[in-house]
Amino acid sequence: MAATNSPTAMQSDSSKIAPSAPALREVSPGILEYNGVRLDKKNHRISFPAAVNQRVGLIEYLLVGEKGKVHESLLATKVLPHDIHVALLLIGLKETANPSDRVPPSAIDSSYLHSAPKLKGTPVQLSVAWTQDGKRQEVPAEEWIFNLQTNHVMTPGSWTYNGSLVEDGVFLADQEFSLVAVITDPTALVNNPREGYDNDEIWQVQEKAVPPLDTPVEVSITLAETNTTKP
Repeated sequence: MAATNSPTAMQSDSSKIAPSAPALREVSPGILEYNGVRLDKKNHRISFPAAVNQRVGLIEYLLVGEKGKVHESLLATKVLPHDIHVALLLIGLKETANPSDRVPPSAIDSSYLHSAPKLKGTPVQLSVAWTQDGKRQEVPAEEWIFNLQTNHVMTPGSWTYNGSLVEDGVFLADQEFSLVAVITDPTALVNNPREGYDNDEIWQVQEKAVPPLDTPVEVSITLAETNTTKP
């Protein structure tokens, strides 16, 4: 099965994903909300609610939709992938070309991972916030993931916003509900660029750092200013 469009087809096919007049409302000075996603245009940052979905064991995703691969994801959210993508466009996401348009199998396996190319895209920072003992806590998302190969938490740094794929007019992130992948998944909006992205047996939840199951959290995606355009 071959994809008819690359991840950057999102820009040319935006009419299939985004309404012509997004329903934006101001929730506080300088902060807008669009379909459950909060937009901070000044700081090139969006935020949305999620919850702790898994606290132990191997994972392939940091975040999926509630109808997605929840059996292998640390977090889950009700927010739809296309709403996250549109929100990022609204704060100035500058989409970049990705040479890979290969649609992965529905069940990503080692054979696919070992042959799949490393995805390219826009560097973004991911963070997770929650309330503990009445106080807001916030950490880089990497601190909640452990690498069994290095015996350390995931190295800090940016993630790759590759923007999913469009096939036969369907935005595949909405079909798969894949948002942030730890192993290579071009249907997800965001992918892990670190060594080990091609290995589905080395990433697990950093249990001691993650709050209890079902704890509400806020996931934030921040663009580097050099990777934005004025909307």
